[in-house]
Amino acid sequence: MMRRKLITMLLLLAATVAWGQTEKRLVVWQKSGEKVYFDLADLPETTFEDGKLVIKTNQATVSYQLENILRYTYQGFVATGIEQQANDRTVTISREADEVTFGNLPEGSTVGLYAANGMLLEQFKTNAGKTFTLSIRHRPSGVYIVKAGKETIKLTRP
Repeated sequence: MMRRKLITMLLLLAATVAWGQTEKRLVVWQKSGEKVYFDLADLPETTFEDGKLVIKTNQATVSYQLENILRYTYQGFVATGIEQQANDRTVTISREADEVTFGNLPEGSTVGLYAANGMLLEQFKTNAGKTFTLSIRHRPSGVYIVKAGKETIKLTRP
C-alpha cells in the first residue's frame, strides 16, 4: 500500500514537472490544418527558395511549398517586463511571394528591405503588438531580401 502511494506521488510529480515545461520550438502551420514542430535545440534555419519554405536543422532539411503554408511561429517563450505580449512571433508570406507580414515583433525592431546585391533600399521601425507588412509590388522585377531581427526572407517580383 505504501509503495503504491509512493509510486503515485512520483508519477504526479513527474507529470507536474513535465506539464510546467514548455518546449521552445518552431511551428509550421499548414493550410491542411497540420502543424509541424521543430525543436529549437535542433537549430532550425529558415530560408525561402523557389517558392518554398526550406527548414534546415542539424538533423535534416525539409521544404514546403509556400502555397501550402499559412504561417510559421515560435512557441514556448515567456514574455518579460510589465506588459504581457503574445508568445508567438509570426511571419506570413503572400502566395505570390511579393509581400511579407510580421506579427509580434518587439517595439522598435528594424525591418530592412535590400536589393539582391545587398544595397539597403528602405528601413522601418516597428511598434510592439502591431503587425508590419512590407510589399514589393510597387518595385521593379527582381529579387529582394527582407531582414527583421534574425529573420531573413527572400521575396521575388516577376
